[in-house]
Amino acid sequence: MPNKRGRNSGKQGKSNDDLRRSRNNKEPRQYILIVVEGDTEYNYFTSLNKLLKLPTTKVELVKGKGGSPLVIVKKACDLCNSNNYDKIFSVFDGDKPEEYKKALEQVKKFDITAIPSIPCFEFWFLLHYQYNDRPFEKCKDVIFELKNNWIQDYDKAMDIYSVLKPRLDKAIANAERLEQQQTEQQQKRNIDCANPLTKVHHLVKYLQDQKDYKSSKH
Repeated sequence: MPNKRGRNSGKQGKSNDDLRRSRNNKEPRQYILIVVEGDTEYNYFTSLNKLLKLPTTKVELVKGKGGSPLVIVKKACDLCNSNNYDKIFSVFDGDKPEEYKKALEQVKKFDITAIPSIPCFEFWFLLHYQYNDRPFEKCKDVIFELKNNWIQDYDKAMDIYSVLKPRLDKAIANAERLEQQQTEQQQKRNIDCANPLTKVHHLVKYLQDQKDYKSSKH
């Protein structure tokens, strides 16, 4: 009776290096934590992560369940002590100047990347349609402009990323332009924060880079 294990089909067995590479290809290259403030941010990044399809990157999204940037940062700090994350992002609104400043001080102590928006996350949505450097007093003013001029049926529970995706490059360009302008203004006026402002584009580009990393390997 022929020995099945002894058959030679013309293929050589995988070497140890091949097996090691195969295992490594299945393991996430990055383990990323994103702590967000509420449903709007959570839904946005959930949809973004799903559509990017990052098999080499594991993204964990957590809601901080609090309206204060300090609560969001504390949640991120607590989690960073209990898990082995490669990168941690804290996404929060900066509509409360004193708490905003304290939150920025806290993230530096724990090597957490702050992703603030002033006055709120929805300002990032506005930049998908036009450049805007006009300050907003409250988040409701941003939402009013968003609904009145661009997305009449806007709702915090909607799949907003899919709606905005075709305009993403424009939003990134507008956010980069605004950040440069606001940085110059902060230096001239010696202030800690500027209104309006968003750094969401940094996190979006970081996640896109993980996609590009995968593509470059094939």
